[in-house]
Amino acid sequence: MSVFVVIVKLLMLIAASEAMTMKQIKNTGKMMRKTCQPKNNVADEKIDPLNKGEFIEEKEVMCYVACIMKMANTIKNNKLNYEAAIKQADLLFPDEIKEPAKEAITACRKVVDDYKDVCESSFYVTKCIYNHNPSIFFFP
Repeated sequence: MSVFVVIVKLLMLIAASEAMTMKQIKNTGKMMRKTCQPKNNVADEKIDPLNKGEFIEEKEVMCYVACIMKMANTIKNNKLNYEAAIKQADLLFPDEIKEPAKEAITACRKVVDDYKDVCESSFYVTKCIYNHNPSIFFFP
């Protein structure tokens, strides 16, 4: 839990000053990955392909995605929190990907309605976001 607190404080500090650079986003993602990967017992070989649009439909991968989204505060009460996701994009993303990211989030917001399981809904909304605009997609 202490890593989570550090990440949240880091995100709040950076958000208070200005948007993050892609390098900062990737470094924060590495910290999140170090927490979520062992929690979900998922191998690098199954989550590294996410950034290339290869979504392996296995429970541990799906729950890894949900863990990352929870750490990013985009899931609340086991549902995608659309408003929080848009706010995170506004506050944290570099200008060059901010609007395309918000468009992808908006386009995919209803995907979660098709799934009751938070792992599945997180996974499929993330896959939708990738498919909507692969050029701006990053997942730790």
